[in-house]
Amino acid sequence: MEGTAAKPGMLALVFLLSTVLLLTISSPCDATLLQDTCRRITTSRSGIGYEFCVASLQADPACASADRRGLAMIATRLSVAGASAALSAITNMTRAKPNPWSTDCLSVCWEVYDAAIDHLNVAMRNLSARRYREAVVFLSAAVDAPDNCEDAFREMGDGTSSWPLAHEDRDFGRVAAMALAITATLG
Repeated sequence: MEGTAAKPGMLALVFLLSTVLLLTISSPCDATLLQDTCRRITTSRSGIGYEFCVASLQADPACASADRRGLAMIATRLSVAGASAALSAITNMTRAKPNPWSTDCLSVCWEVYDAAIDHLNVAMRNLSARRYREAVVFLSAAVDAPDNCEDAFREMGDGTSSWPLAHEDRDFGRVAAMALAITATLG
């Protein structure tokens, strides 16, 4: 009987310790660091948006143990995901057999987003090695992808003001600008 009475107490203790451990492991970012970083970068770059910055970085599980360099790495990973989403959208649009001028524009967009992924990967390696100036150079090269893509539609397009990749361009542009801005604060 004594063994069975001890089991519920032991289970409660195991549950409590497991819960504490889980909360510790999955704790959100250091709120002060996250808020300070997002406030700092959105003051000079209003296009990013403070709430967007906080929500984007906080959504990554690595945020729980991230310092400012870790936040830059998270933002750079988000940028790679954004550029990959743009490439996927371009592939889908190309498969739909658009008119010839759209095909040419989409080809330009493919090239600039493909190059952006290469630049972001090099930036990530530089961030990992704490070579911040080099990371800034490659992030700066990547951040221009949406403008270059939209320029292709503007220059070769049919005169309309809507771009088929406007959503992807906007999303990528925000996270890439965030990655660049955070990295620039590192050194």
